Amino acid sequence: AAKAGVEIIRKVGVPAIRTWSQRLTEKIVEQVSSKGLVLNSPRDPEQRGGTVVVQVENGDRITAQLNEMKFLVDWRPQAGIRISPHFYTTEDECVAVIDEISALVNKQK
Repeated sequence: AAKAGVEIIRKVGVPAIRTWSQRLTEKIVEQVSSKGLVLNSPRDPEQRGGTVVVQVENGDRITAQLNEMKFLVDWRPQAGIRISPHFYTTEDECVAVIDEISALVNKQK
């Protein structure tokens, strides 16, 4: 299985994957800001890896709900909900996960 993964990465190319990753994480950062959510990751793409962290109240419960809806994210105490798009993730999926986080946060109020 690992061999197939290495072949896919070699075919797509690490520079292309990084460029796409930066584009997707920037899209998530923009969405987080537009929804008034708390970003717990660097805003500068050069200081940010392939993960964006959003801090919300009851993040553990919201993460469980997101995973039930097939949004594959995880939660870390003292950090928040970690969103890690991959080279096969679309911009629409990045917008959708933040829309759903925002909706779940607003439901709590």
